[in-house]
Amino acid sequence: MKALYIPLVLLSGMLAFGLWTGAYAQSHAQGWTAALQEADQLAQEENWDAAEEAIRRGYEDWNSRQVFLHVIMEHAELDEAEVLFSAAFAACDARDVPDFHAALGQLDTQLNLLAETQQLSIQNVF
Repeated sequence: MKALYIPLVLLSGMLAFGLWTGAYAQSHAQGWTAALQEADQLAQEENWDAAEEAIRRGYEDWNSRQVFLHVIMEHAELDEAEVLFSAAFAACDARDVPDFHAALGQLDTQLNLLAETQQLSIQNVF
């Protein structure tokens, strides 16, 4: 029976870490997408400086978590989000509402997909 303690503790620790990373990713993705929604609303109102600041806040938070995100997520998926952040900044600089809205929509989808990959679900296990 004692031989099972160490594997059970390790397995429990891995499960707890997996559940925590899912909650961590989901929580931060909600914050990033809230910043994108705010930026979209501000752009609709033609308040481009405030829209850029909203994206920048979201991007700075995103960027501050890159080390840990690279540990728990696929690098190609994170790189795709980086490209989409760049596209959103470019559309904001161009003050192009349709392109900006499209870039934010794609980025929102990508960030939610990243969070989804960390959730404990049958889809992610198999």
